[in-house]
Amino acid sequence: MVNSKAIVNIVGRITNSGSAPCKKTLQKIVFLIEAKHIELGCDYGIHFYGPYSADLDFAVRELCDEDILKIEYTPMEHLISVVDIDYAGGFNDDKINSVVDEFSKDSPSELELLATALYVYLKAKDVSAVKQGVIKIKGEKYSETRIDEAIKRLKRTGYITA
Repeated sequence: MVNSKAIVNIVGRITNSGSAPCKKTLQKIVFLIEAKHIELGCDYGIHFYGPYSADLDFAVRELCDEDILKIEYTPMEHLISVVDIDYAGGFNDDKINSVVDEFSKDSPSELELLATALYVYLKAKDVSAVKQGVIKIKGEKYSETRIDEAIKRLKRTGYITA
């Protein structure tokens, strides 16, 4: 079961850092949170845009149906915002907040690269396999230099320990 209060808190915190997140941004940040062993109830698999959780997508739609969240459909993205600011009821988690604060200003494309690189690392358990794994999944979307930079950032933020 997805922790809905945490999801609403995450959407609100991302919004407070600059702008409402799109669906891709939320998907990737929740993946990065769960990779820190913070269970939010979202199972992830690999998708065209990197790690994706149908559980999270369904929970967001349910929260929209309950008028807690709102999705604004634009030609380029689906922006998610909090409608019922009281719903999270003071939910606060320092570990979740630190992940959101670290990644909330990144573009959806950068988050896609970071999350995909981390997904490959978590599956392969070998940092040397990350670059080729990302290339296999993403094709030529990201240069080797950008992949190397993503790996360095994941090391710096404690996701990759090798």
